[in-house]
Amino acid sequence: MIKYCLIIIILGVYPALADTFITADGVSIDYEVKGEGAPLVMLHSGMMSRDDMRIQIDYFSKNHQVIAIDAREQGRSSSSALNISYSLMSGDVIGVLDQLNIKKASIFGQSDGGVTALLTAHNHPNRVEKLIIHGAVYNYKAYPEEQREMWKNYTWDQNKPEDVDPDGFPGMSISSYLLGRSDLSNFESHLQEMAMMWATSPNLTAEDLAKIEVPTLVIVGDHYDISISHTVEMHEALANSELFIAPGATHYIHREKPDLLHKVMENFLKQ
Repeated sequence: MIKYCLIIIILGVYPALADTFITADGVSIDYEVKGEGAPLVMLHSGMMSRDDMRIQIDYFSKNHQVIAIDAREQGRSSSSALNISYSLMSGDVIGVLDQLNIKKASIFGQSDGGVTALLTAHNHPNRVEKLIIHGAVYNYKAYPEEQREMWKNYTWDQNKPEDVDPDGFPGMSISSYLLGRSDLSNFESHLQEMAMMWATSPNLTAEDLAKIEVPTLVIVGDHYDISISHTVEMHEALANSELFIAPGATHYIHREKPDLLHKVMENFLKQ
């Protein structure tokens, strides 16, 4: 065992260590820490888990201490009596950092994780070194009104092939949901709670963004399902940001073009 551990250290390979943080409202936030170096928090998209960012976790843990969190009510983290919100998830990020005695970290968030990262920089600027957000909105009105109304009245039927298709939404999130639950009996109500959050938040303004002075990299795919103009507005409103529009990429650049994403992120983090 001692020899094995020495080999791991010499090669610079560090196993992921899983742990939990218990929030003030009793939610168990499951997270893992992998690697050594400057802290880098990774936040997954809505309804998924940190496993969706496994390629990024493995890549950046070579030179960073990666803290990958399963957001509350998602993945391995437990449910809550409180309705889910970006504000609560942002507070959970700070709670995990406090538990790890990390005063300041960079954050990479995708989709919902990006919104949570943005709220964290807005509410706790002294805790964020650098911010990288992909496929995120700063205001819920970026989504078409008809989409928001659809979310407010969301239904799910596990007997419909399109509702359980692992290549579509929400079917792609079922495996993540089952990481922390034994069955799908509450899946629809969970989905409806998430959808209501999407339909009504976040509610930041350009004035709010102008107050965020944390160095920020804004990333969006040129085939994303909201207008690129909203992302450009966010970039222009942020006090200290760079913009990267990924060619031929959608909301899932972290899966589609990980090498491109890693290069852009790495260059930004090294600045």
